[in-house]
Amino acid sequence: MVARLHLQLRSGPQAAGEGRHALDRLDGSLDPDQLGELRLLVTELLSNSVRHACMPDDWISLDVDIHTRAVRVVVTDEGPGFVPEPSPKPHLDRPGGWGLCLVDRLADRWGVDSNGRTAVWFEFDRSFAHAA
Repeated sequence: MVARLHLQLRSGPQAAGEGRHALDRLDGSLDPDQLGELRLLVTELLSNSVRHACMPDDWISLDVDIHTRAVRVVVTDEGPGFVPEPSPKPHLDRPGGWGLCLVDRLADRWGVDSNGRTAVWFEFDRSFAHAA
């Protein structure tokens, strides 16, 4: 394990910004491009959790594990869960819908696990040249 971050965020409009800001603690653990992608995808998943989980007074968990060869992120909430589309496509006539599309395009693997709580996760492989 190279680095780890675990946060409990209160669900609400501030959650995505707080999660994105907390990723500053991982600076130096990833190259700048990967850290930028991580910030984007974490922001999208936290925003989706706030918007779709419909649990305004609950907590959202953010777990980021940086290993030598891969990065794994899990966002967990109390929402009812959903079945992801194999290749999500946003509706161009609506402002939302880009979160999972970006995850699908930028992550190497992603999925949804529902077990009383809903966990949306993604992984991306680290370049061997950037491995710690």
